[in-house]
Amino acid sequence: MNGRTPDAWTRLDQAQLGAVITRHARFRRGTTHGAQANLAFHDLSGLSLAGADLSGADLTGAQMKGVDGRGLDLAGAVLNGADLRLAQLQKANLSRADLRGCCLRGADLTGAVLELANIREGALAKLDQENRIAFETNPAELVGATFRGADLTRARITGTLAMQADMTDAILVGAKLAHVDFRNANLTGVVLEGAELNEVNLSGATLHGAMLAGASWRNSRLTGADLLGAVIDAQLLSVSEGARNLPRAVPAFSITDLVRAHGLWIQTEGQQGKRLELTGLDLSGLELPAVDLGGAVITNCVMERANLADAVLSVVDLTLSDLRSAVLRNCDLRAATLRRTFLADADLSNAVLDAVRLNPRAGNRLLSANLERARLWHASLRGASLRRARLVGAELTHADLTGADFGDADLHQAVMSGATLDSAKFDGADLAEVRGLVSDEP
Repeated sequence: MNGRTPDAWTRLDQAQLGAVITRHARFRRGTTHGAQANLAFHDLSGLSLAGADLSGADLTGAQMKGVDGRGLDLAGAVLNGADLRLAQLQKANLSRADLRGCCLRGADLTGAVLELANIREGALAKLDQENRIAFETNPAELVGATFRGADLTRARITGTLAMQADMTDAILVGAKLAHVDFRNANLTGVVLEGAELNEVNLSGATLHGAMLAGASWRNSRLTGADLLGAVIDAQLLSVSEGARNLPRAVPAFSITDLVRAHGLWIQTEGQQGKRLELTGLDLSGLELPAVDLGGAVITNCVMERANLADAVLSVVDLTLSDLRSAVLRNCDLRAATLRRTFLADADLSNAVLDAVRLNPRAGNRLLSANLERARLWHASLRGASLRRARLVGAELTHADLTGADFGDADLHQAVMSGATLDSAKFDGADLAEVRGLVSDEP
């Protein structure tokens, strides 16, 4: 035994753990018979802590393999050297938690909050050759862990193994990452705005639709990383050697000629002309107001500040395109596909994104506009119509939705924090798990 480190872990059963949780809850409330939880070097493997409040508890070196910690509150808790392999920590609160040297291999932290969490290299508690607890210096381990939709705002992640981790749609705004191994990890839709990345290895990682602009990159590696639809800037380009699916400069052709050919394709129902199909191009500042691009395919293109006011964009596919600050005012976007399209600061006022009935040759079915996982931060949708639109997981943070019509729309898991909702209509809409729709203010 070294210092306060015992020779072995103390095993608790479910009833004993329940008693500790009850006393800790009393301690947090300041009532009698309360005691702060000290679960350092305890074996809780396989037990249920679902929904419990262990904020500020000491779980140093704890064995927590496979625990059910769904909705568990561990804010400010000390988990230094804890073993959380395969733990179920969906929607857990680990803000400001000390996770130095911990093992989260295969753990599920979907929707968890890890704001200001400390995930750095440290010492993991394990048995030594004499079968006693000892600390072995290791990087924190997130290999194969799931952080889908997790909030890691301003987290510190240093000296960490995170190969093949699933960070889809994780928020890492202002996070500090140094010497992190993200090889072959899935970072689709991750937000790294304001993050500091120092010697981070993203080789082979998937970064589809990720927000990478506004981050600082130092000696980082993106060899073989897939940047399809990622929002990038000059800082990112400085370390992008070997990355795949970066936007290309527009080749020597006339957009006007392509638009004219597309118009003929529409007029002749495909008998003449050619459908407009563009992918992976930089079309920043494109000026095509009042154009008819119905049925066009414009995917993974940079269209920042494009002017498409009054355009016909019905059944257009804009998947993974960057339309930041674009003008889409009064556009006909019926049945358009805008999956993971970046529309921050875009003007969609009075745009129509309703469903359309396809012709008999196409099955006579109703086709909805699809804005699944689209990002409409600070966008204007004043007076827009989104009836029957699919907005699953769409982010409308601080958007202006004044007078917008979401009748019968699917807003499951959408984010509306800070949005202006004056006179907005939600008749028949699916609002399950929507965040920020109802103001918390009295």
